[in-house]
Amino acid sequence: MPVIQSKDASSPPDKGMDPNYNRALKLLKSNPPEGRLDVQLPRAKYMQLENAFFKLYPLSLELRYPSLSYDSFTETVTVVTCPGNIYESAALELLGPILADAKQYLSMYSQDLADNILAYGSTTTDDFEGEFEGSTKQPDGGVRYVGDGEKVTVVVEVGFSEDYNSLCRSKDMWIDGHGVNVYMLLCLTEKPRFKNPTTEYGDIGDVKAAVDLMKSSMNETLGLNLSNNRHALFLYRGHKWVGELKDVFVEIWRAGTSIRSKYYLVQDGDDLPTTLGIKISDFFPDNAWRAANIPDRVIPFNATSYVRILMRSMYSTAVDRCKKFIRGGRGRRGGEGDVEEEEEEGEGEGEEEGEG
Repeated sequence: MPVIQSKDASSPPDKGMDPNYNRALKLLKSNPPEGRLDVQLPRAKYMQLENAFFKLYPLSLELRYPSLSYDSFTETVTVVTCPGNIYESAALELLGPILADAKQYLSMYSQDLADNILAYGSTTTDDFEGEFEGSTKQPDGGVRYVGDGEKVTVVVEVGFSEDYNSLCRSKDMWIDGHGVNVYMLLCLTEKPRFKNPTTEYGDIGDVKAAVDLMKSSMNETLGLNLSNNRHALFLYRGHKWVGELKDVFVEIWRAGTSIRSKYYLVQDGDDLPTTLGIKISDFFPDNAWRAANIPDRVIPFNATSYVRILMRSMYSTAVDRCKKFIRGGRGRRGGEGDVEEEEEEGEGEGEEEGEG
């Protein structure tokens, strides 16, 4: 992912500036992998931060990460840096098959109807209304209707358990401030959360050979996870490169109701769901769906296939993390590479309502 930074904008934090502003600007500048920050800032300070962001990354409108968003109602700034493969795959693979099934069904009645629903994501949205006017947000995925009139109808956002409360706030922004029909919240719990090793690997000379050996070890773990239907952590040289995947769930929130449906995808003893309750009509504005005059139906979801994709994404994430550590210098003999460590955060909490 190419990132162009402007050296002129890399001035040190202003000691007289709001400390939250400085924290957000520092994360945008350092741009470490798998970083997230939620802080409070009044709109005027956010606009100042946004200007600094555009100076740091002149091509920011064409880049997905780092991303900068703002909830004007709660005055919350969110900075997200490039996430791991498991996060990216979780978002992409969740909605992709559902949308494909919907388009296939619609094509039996009208190809135009099928062509009018398009994948939507990594696009900064700023036309929020009401109490969310002035907000900016990038979804992790979604669907846009482009027929008679245009509307984002479904949005997907992904996060780890400690991001849960923030994800719930985003739900209000998308449903109440942008009028989407459905907000899909995917929450992942990785235990323990990843931290880089605190000591160097002092016995690595041939980096390529070391990376190949690491990949072979990680691949053995992947094979055991797939064959035994488990989500065990990925260990290499005594370090946990990806924690165990626990309590992966999807919450479906709909416009016009405060009741959510909840579907567990990784939990011991529970049968996996065969649908997430998404309907063909969810992808259309109300007037367009009435005009289509075709039968509605609930779209199936292959949770077993999806969970196996998450297992493979765990492997890719573990390999990427370890490879960066080795190649960055900290893993090599005499290396002085600098690797950011991720702070452990508390988990988000939320009460269940209307569990599906």
